[in-house]
Amino acid sequence: MRPLIPLALFLTLAACGKEPAAPVPTASLALVKPVAETAPGLPDSAAKGDADDPSFWLHPTDPGKSLVITAVKGSGLRVYDLQGKLVQRIDAQPDGRYNNVDVAYGLKRPDGTSIDIAVASDRGRDRLMVWAIDPANPTAPLTDISDPSQGQVFPTRLSPDGKAEIDNPVTDQASAYGLTLWQDKATGEVRAVVAQRNAARLAEQRLVVKPDGTVGHERTRHWDFPTTHKGQNLTTENEDDPALDWQPQFEGLVVDEVTGILFAGQEDVGLWRVNLTTGTADAKPFYETRGSVKSPFNNPDSKVARDVEGLALYRGADGTGYLIASSQGDAHGDVKAPDAAGLDDSFAIFERGGDNRYLGSFKLTANGPIDAGQECDGAELVSIPLPGYPQGLLIVQDGYNDDLNGMSGEPEATNFKYVSWADVIAALPQLTVKAGGWAPR
Repeated sequence: MRPLIPLALFLTLAACGKEPAAPVPTASLALVKPVAETAPGLPDSAAKGDADDPSFWLHPTDPGKSLVITAVKGSGLRVYDLQGKLVQRIDAQPDGRYNNVDVAYGLKRPDGTSIDIAVASDRGRDRLMVWAIDPANPTAPLTDISDPSQGQVFPTRLSPDGKAEIDNPVTDQASAYGLTLWQDKATGEVRAVVAQRNAARLAEQRLVVKPDGTVGHERTRHWDFPTTHKGQNLTTENEDDPALDWQPQFEGLVVDEVTGILFAGQEDVGLWRVNLTTGTADAKPFYETRGSVKSPFNNPDSKVARDVEGLALYRGADGTGYLIASSQGDAHGDVKAPDAAGLDDSFAIFERGGDNRYLGSFKLTANGPIDAGQECDGAELVSIPLPGYPQGLLIVQDGYNDDLNGMSGEPEATNFKYVSWADVIAALPQLTVKAGGWAPR
């Protein structure tokens, strides 16, 4: 996925490099076993199903009836229960490709009532897909309420010189990519922050409920980030040497509703913060990836390999908790290039508040018939006690379901793994924040 245009640095309000192969030490990383996985795996139809991003919906009266709602690209959405059993299958619209998905509670409707919703970024058509969630319907809880007349999320993009906005045809696929939702405390509005594919732009779209109950969106502001970092041009393409192949795009996004801080993962660069209350983005990432040994951007002390993917928050009481980031790396594919420190396919944990201090990392390992996880694209972390998950639940995408030998770059199957957060705490005893200090309603 290479960028179409170079972008300049400015703020306006209106994945995957390879490293030289090396021995891979893993003993220093904690190992955690998943306790369940989604079934059936993907693909599960003639459409090219590819697991990407999970989200979580808490049932209003019975936590055991909560749902895991997942984006599976060209196959649409899949909805699962807490044991990983398929509840509902939603096929993508023609030409649709649902990349990321998130949940919001209490969207207000014209009649004064409110509903819970799931929203997905439709990368294929540059749209936002919206579904109402019905707690009273156990077999088909999601109903499409997307505005069919909505416009593009990204109708324009920056010109090659970064000085002007130009038309952005859907066919170019510089489209809606990463996505997270948040609710503005001042207005009660639900807003989506969406990353533009192949670009260093994040846009905030206010969800708009029309008189007929369908939901569209309109732009409130956007941010453009650097396309160079420490002397490295992030728009550089190098087909002969992937270690010199870079891109500026973001994907992993999550909002801390207490502080109003958006955490955003620029895949090859690192983790950024944006203050959604003031509209101000930090001048530089607060945590960088390891970069590349063949680049002026090289951080051997970093605990996150290129590229950083799914972000999620463990929300404790009084603003405590953790930020988790998928350190995907590039240990698999046609040319395997494992990270020298063994940080591919790992998860890095940071403090939720303050300077977001790094606390530790772990990897998934097999648990009997449940295989480990590789190349995690998306993750969700729930700090609510649930049946079978007394300290909460971590859900991660597995890019190579049941394919632990070949890792050829063309995985035959993908799915989602469920991890009990109690097992993560057991492996990393420095994690002391308890579940139950936060509720989404």
